[in-house]
Amino acid sequence: MKCFPLLLLGLLATGWLHAQEQRLTLDSAWHYAREYYPMLKQKQVVDEVTALQLRNIKTGYLPQVELGGKATYQSDVVSIPIKLPNVSIPTIPKDQYNVELQVKQTIWDGGATAGQRELQLAQQKAEQQKVEVEMHKLRQQVMQVYFNALLWEENLAARQQMHAEVKQRKERLQAGVDNGTALASQVDILKAELLRTEQQVYEAQTGKHAAVQTLALLTGRDIRDNVQLELPAAQPQQGGELQRPELQLYRYQADVLQQQGHLTGTRSMPRLSAFATGGYGRPGLNMLDNKFDFYYIGGLRLNWTLWNWHYNRTEKAILQQQERTVAAQSETFSLQTRSQLLQQSAEISNLAAALEKDKEIVSLRKSVRTVSAAQLDNGVMTVHDYLTDLHAETQAVIAEKTHHVQWVYATLNYQVIKGN
Repeated sequence: MKCFPLLLLGLLATGWLHAQEQRLTLDSAWHYAREYYPMLKQKQVVDEVTALQLRNIKTGYLPQVELGGKATYQSDVVSIPIKLPNVSIPTIPKDQYNVELQVKQTIWDGGATAGQRELQLAQQKAEQQKVEVEMHKLRQQVMQVYFNALLWEENLAARQQMHAEVKQRKERLQAGVDNGTALASQVDILKAELLRTEQQVYEAQTGKHAAVQTLALLTGRDIRDNVQLELPAAQPQQGGELQRPELQLYRYQADVLQQQGHLTGTRSMPRLSAFATGGYGRPGLNMLDNKFDFYYIGGLRLNWTLWNWHYNRTEKAILQQQERTVAAQSETFSLQTRSQLLQQSAEISNLAAALEKDKEIVSLRKSVRTVSAAQLDNGVMTVHDYLTDLHAETQAVIAEKTHHVQWVYATLNYQVIKGN
């Protein structure tokens, strides 16, 4: 018996925690969806790949060691066509062998290594920004599904209220039939209306279930149909510059093209390196010594491409054209986005005006339905006329709730379109 209070307390705590899990806001849904979305992991992959690429680029400043060897046979060799008495002039062997170990150290590469590093960093930002563009699309999708669930929820509440009203009238009218003061056919009409209303309730429940399950799929959370979705507060329209991630992506892509242009410019710069070669072979550096021997060579090497048929100039021209293309895409996107903002602003104004009328319509429809219900109870109105007024009130309530949710969505979507 002592364990019962503890068990009851545990069940209450579990129930309280479970109830807490069934409250969901738009911000939390977006937070869960962002954490769950697989594309977000690509950011870490991009960082890891960039770190490996930078490590490889850094090796350009380190000494490079190469091992090579060869064995050759040639049909003829250099010979000295002189014969001296008592003097043996050595001949170069036709078969030659050598193994060499060469060490090279870059002293100056014209800024090529530094340019490759800057290019990789620019590409990293561009790739990461592509993920942010996908995250923005996900945000729009989550918001659409969330508000779709809210619309079905409001529709469901109105249909359930109508169902309760019809059921109450049917019970009252059934009492009149039992007392012989009402016709049974009037009750049958209400029964048929109850069935039709139940169909509409089921349709709303199915719609909300689909929206909630889609929300659960996007967020990776266990969300049930009885979740309490909170309607966010409307956001005022504000001016200012666009903050869309696509515009930032265009800027990063332009930076990548500029870094590629700088890297292309380094190809025409001189390159200076030091080298040391040690080897073993026959012959060595002394071509007249027909023996295997060790040898070494060290020095500086200068490479400078003086003419490459305007390859660098053409490459830079191509990159400049690509920069113009990116700039045009950015301007086009800005134009289209501002057009969407104007349309969204008009939608907000239309919904706000509709809401003002909806309040009056609902009030009038409710008054008419109240009078009709009293007349039905007093037997001076038919069920058909009463249901007509009840349908009109229900549709007015649904229209008001729908317009309110749509108005809040429009104000939030304005901010999303703008990139805030």
